[in-house]
Amino acid sequence: MSSRVELKPTRMELLNLRRRKRLAERGLSLLKEKRDALVMELLSIAKEYQNLMFEVREKMEKALSLLSLAKIDMGVAKLNEVISSLKPSIAVEVRMRNIMGVATPMFKVVPIVDVETPPYNLVNTSSRLDEAANAFRELFSSVVKLAEVQAVARRIAEEVEKAKRRVNALENVVIPTLNRNMKYIELYLDERAREDVFRLRLLKKKRVQR
Repeated sequence: MSSRVELKPTRMELLNLRRRKRLAERGLSLLKEKRDALVMELLSIAKEYQNLMFEVREKMEKALSLLSLAKIDMGVAKLNEVISSLKPSIAVEVRMRNIMGVATPMFKVVPIVDVETPPYNLVNTSSRLDEAANAFRELFSSVVKLAEVQAVARRIAEEVEKAKRRVNALENVVIPTLNRNMKYIELYLDERAREDVFRLRLLKKKRVQR
């Protein structure tokens, strides 16, 4: 923002400052609307995050319980042998989407191989292991969704902070500075106008005296 020392106390500069103030006020209004909308979206996401956290805890307890039962049925050595032979069967695909002007990630679980067929030999394994594998697969999907919601919440929270800083700058720095500069030029022009009126009266008086 220009300081008063750099200001040109002219009517053209005053008009320019008034135009900039109108733009700043319009931008301030839009930023407040965006900030408030983002805050509402963030609150909605926070509620979804809490629900997903509860869901993940439940699924994790179920999956670990089934794994413990499989360990009892098969024994630790056999279970570890089967687990160590496993290869990745699913992956996470990352895409971007736009939420209220904010680029946010979207995670999707995609199969690498046929997930319907158990990736281990069914001989000498327990049905509990099948149940545990399905439970962990469901758990993984919920964890990925939780990670997505967390990432989205972080991006929107960052955007809310940016909007807050810009609103604060416009309200407390930009617009007040424009007002002070306009006031300075208005006072300067008023003073010049009074001086011009005084000089005209003085010239008129001198002419009358002649």
